[in-house]
Amino acid sequence: MTAELERRVEALRRPLELAAADGFKGVRKVKGLGHALRAAVDALIPVGDLEGLAAWRVTLAGWEQLDEMTQAMEVARGMRLIARVPRRGAPEKRTGPAVLAPLPDAAKALDHKPAPTLRRSEAPPAGDARAVAPNARFERTDPPHAADAGKPAPTIEHPDAPNLKAAPRATPKAEEWTGDPLAAPTSTLPGIGPSLAAKFAERGLATVEDLLWTLPRRYDDVRGAASLADACAMEEGQRATFVATVVSSRMIYARGRKWAEVRLESVDLTERASAVVRWFNVYGGIEKRMPPGARVALSGLVRVRGGRTEFANPDILGIELADAGPAKPLAAILPRYSDVAGVGAARMRQACAAACARVGDQVDDGVPAHVEAAVGLPSLADTLSALHSPSPEISVDDLAAMNEGESQWQRRLAFGELFALGVAVALRRKQRRTDRAMPCAPMPGNPATPKPSLAAELAKALPFAPTGAQQRSIAELGEDLARDTPMNRLLQGDVGSGKTAVAFAAALQVARAGRQTAVMAPTELLAEQHFETWKQWSAGAKLRIELLTASTPKGVRASLLAMLGAGKIDVLIGTHSLLAEAVGFSALGLVIIDEQHRFGVAQRAKLRDKGDGQGAPHLLVMTATPIPRTLALTAYGDLDVSVLDELPPGRTPVATVALTGARGVTSAYKQIAERVAAGERVYVVCPKIEPGDDDEAADEDGPKRKPWADATSTAIAVAKAVPKAKVGLVHGRLDGAVRDRLMREFKAGQLDVLVATTVIEVGLDVTAATTMVIHDADRFGLAQLHQLRGRVGRGTAASRCVLLTQGTLGDDAKARIAVMVATTDGFRIAEEDLVLRGHGELLGPRQAGAPRLRFGDLAAHTRLLLVARSQAEAILDEDPSLIRPEHAALRRALERRLAHDVYGAEGG
Repeated sequence: MTAELERRVEALRRPLELAAADGFKGVRKVKGLGHALRAAVDALIPVGDLEGLAAWRVTLAGWEQLDEMTQAMEVARGMRLIARVPRRGAPEKRTGPAVLAPLPDAAKALDHKPAPTLRRSEAPPAGDARAVAPNARFERTDPPHAADAGKPAPTIEHPDAPNLKAAPRATPKAEEWTGDPLAAPTSTLPGIGPSLAAKFAERGLATVEDLLWTLPRRYDDVRGAASLADACAMEEGQRATFVATVVSSRMIYARGRKWAEVRLESVDLTERASAVVRWFNVYGGIEKRMPPGARVALSGLVRVRGGRTEFANPDILGIELADAGPAKPLAAILPRYSDVAGVGAARMRQACAAACARVGDQVDDGVPAHVEAAVGLPSLADTLSALHSPSPEISVDDLAAMNEGESQWQRRLAFGELFALGVAVALRRKQRRTDRAMPCAPMPGNPATPKPSLAAELAKALPFAPTGAQQRSIAELGEDLARDTPMNRLLQGDVGSGKTAVAFAAALQVARAGRQTAVMAPTELLAEQHFETWKQWSAGAKLRIELLTASTPKGVRASLLAMLGAGKIDVLIGTHSLLAEAVGFSALGLVIIDEQHRFGVAQRAKLRDKGDGQGAPHLLVMTATPIPRTLALTAYGDLDVSVLDELPPGRTPVATVALTGARGVTSAYKQIAERVAAGERVYVVCPKIEPGDDDEAADEDGPKRKPWADATSTAIAVAKAVPKAKVGLVHGRLDGAVRDRLMREFKAGQLDVLVATTVIEVGLDVTAATTMVIHDADRFGLAQLHQLRGRVGRGTAASRCVLLTQGTLGDDAKARIAVMVATTDGFRIAEEDLVLRGHGELLGPRQAGAPRLRFGDLAAHTRLLLVARSQAEAILDEDPSLIRPEHAALRRALERRLAHDVYGAEGG
């Protein structure tokens, strides 16, 4: 090892050890830690790129957005990366894992203050508060701290990074942007003074780059102006582009308002026509620019008032004074931007065009030129120029594509986002493959008494033959578990597709390798159901399975934890109780998370951290909410995916019907009575608990409607309509123990009808439940409706789902109901949900991994996504750490996006 490499490794090791001190409490104590780590890594990479270091650097770009637990995990990861490099004076070989010695004195020397954060020095483009421009500049600032008054800020000394001092929270002055055209204030552009710049700033457009990324929302074709006579002959509401002569012009002040009024007549005296044009809320000057005799070219909407043609606030395409010679033909495409208060349309176009002319060729979203050429897309500079200043020769088809958002230039912007997303996902996969796990291949038995194969053991344990999809998934998991890199796999399948059996097979393989499995479920009821099922199956496989929940008695818990630590339990099933500090495994080999979207990244990570230090546990996350393919490639792109796309034999699809109004309710309740009389069980679901609960706003595209059905009143109504039925009521305000008891009674047949809110979305497997009635079904999303419907049809009896609605539905609500009636295929429903709601809302704000895209659309750009992903993987195959000079822009763009958590951090 060279002296320079050793020196730079030590420069990185010092802030890591400070952060790891006293049980990683230094993570919150060390001021400027993220900046120090980034600077040290940047200095280390050129002289010795350790395996995984570049991928870790990408994660460090978003350090300030990580929670404290995740930051601690990243510090530990950094320690592992440099653990292979011996310290000065230390022996080259280590006899055991690295030990992080606490440094209490050093840690106490640093004030405990909030960690520095990253903030944009400029606001996002208009119309999208969340958007981050590909070339966005960021600066580091520190929150004010009372103890800092009059004191110098603490620093971290290291050879290759400057001292980190608290920066004052102050608005940067214009001169601070000198030399950086992208971050220059808008007032540096021609024609934009302080007043106009202030109006832009109020809309979040503070810099030249902000204007550059404020793109037109549509384009008007005003080529080839008509005569005024032709314009006056057009129907009201149509857009007319015409040339006329000014007869008179004046500024009018009346009733506290002012406007410019110009009277026009036809240029061609053989076609007599006249019109009045008014510009409202102007500050003077228009009437002076249009003296009598001048020829003007205008474009605006035709209005007819009192039999006279008028135009209000038309666009001014050109003005020629009377002595300027013959009128010139028009050739123009007018970009139209979102309104900015106090800024006219023409001024907005001029400002954005000026910004593009100044800095349009200085931005770089990281897409290499050879990739642009390979996929047949224009450069970013040409794209921005074409969008802000379309060529007068553009074809009608290309202009139509621009207005539909489907032109090659808009596809280029979308590709830039999807390409960076593909690189980020591929880097996360690469990062995880540098970790190590204990292989979980079955241990060989005594040759004289060979053990049965896993397949034979599984066949003996399960009371049914696995489907083809289950067998395929079991094989995929088996191959992953046998490797020395941790499995990170998503098992997705429709409701009732048999995910539990696949998870059981994986746990069986891990147990036969001498290691343990943790299974975490979101509710105590679901954990108990898993325990009962696995316990039955384990009788044939001789697995030692136990259950740990909040209800586990203290004495039983102590005994159970002792057995777990001694390795006498193969599978521990539980809820959040598994995360408790007292829960310790002797040899954790596999973590299984059921209904993974109900757990955060930190919770999954905390459970995986309960390994024995011999390697990271394998991870299997399961979901009964099918994920569209595009989301599987992006938000979950760093996970391998197994799909259960067939149901066990004997299952029949649930017949779904939609009924409306009071007659629909009467019909549904009649079906409830018939099913109860037949000895079957029925769910009735309502969107709210009690009559007094507030309804949400009506559908954005629908009219006002009656109050939603509530579970409390509905339970009374059902009991009256079906007097022989035993009716139960469950909802989120009930005590958990009471709610679980009622659901168990429903499963046992002590209740015939269970009226509920969506708390039953993840619930018990009740094979006797054959009917689901959902009140106000239009108030639920597609995925939620599908999950609710999955509570029935779990046996062999014919099942049905009744969707009740009231009043006139909006277009989106109609579409959701139509999809539910048309199909029971969860994967098709997921794709339709993606189209209706978009990927961000589909994953939800709490779901880690949701990519925030401004130009890309995972539903509309599926093929573009696949191309971007392929190109991203090809680049990383050649340059895994992105250290080549031609990829420097890509690396910077990726770090900027990750710094604002644009792509999330799925996994754990």
